[in-house]
Amino acid sequence: MIAAGFKYKTEILKSGGLTMPRMLITVFSLVLCIAAYAPPAGFAAGADGLILGGSDESPVKLEVFSDFECPFCSYLFFNAIQPILKNYKDRVCVIYYEFPLNMHQYARPASRYVSAAARLGDQKKVLLLFDTLFAEQDEWARSGNLEATVSKALSPDDLKKVKDIMETERESIEQDIERSVQLGLKREITGTPTLFLTHAGKQERVVMPSNIKDMYLLLSWRLNGLLGQQK
Repeated sequence: MIAAGFKYKTEILKSGGLTMPRMLITVFSLVLCIAAYAPPAGFAAGADGLILGGSDESPVKLEVFSDFECPFCSYLFFNAIQPILKNYKDRVCVIYYEFPLNMHQYARPASRYVSAAARLGDQKKVLLLFDTLFAEQDEWARSGNLEATVSKALSPDDLKKVKDIMETERESIEQDIERSVQLGLKREITGTPTLFLTHAGKQERVVMPSNIKDMYLLLSWRLNGLLGQQK
């Protein structure tokens, strides 16, 4: 999205044939979702991003810089990331980095919930939270009522724990988010979603297709090629 008033350079992501709720709004937003400017602590001490699948031992690493309020990030999650998690399992380590854009007022609060939930140490709960936040993006992005959405993914007890963590570990959570933002800026990221693949010590930036519907096809083709290089 073009960013008037932002100090970061911009780039435009074409929507192609994407059809989804808020598409008219999205077309406009896209001129603003790609410019500007957050990772959760992860499931292990010192982790820079949130591992959703695979492990450090996986031969291929897929890094995703994402914004929970970005419609294209939602589409990518359901139509590419979830199938990769299912079909590649331990062969691909999928790591998410929070990168809330300045023009999305609820993206950073959503990142705080995810960062706090990650501290519960249960990957399944975090994946369910991802699923719920993206699935109900239209609702909370309009109302700002994130807690109502989060409560659908977490039990009342876990929600209370998450809210307590957000309060007692506020500074740490903000540091996590800012560290992720800075990593993204260091890699010259200007919009979401932005992806990187790493294999055998070599990192490559994934070029987004003009039609984002092709994203899983593109990623699976590349992943198969990299995995096929294994001895």
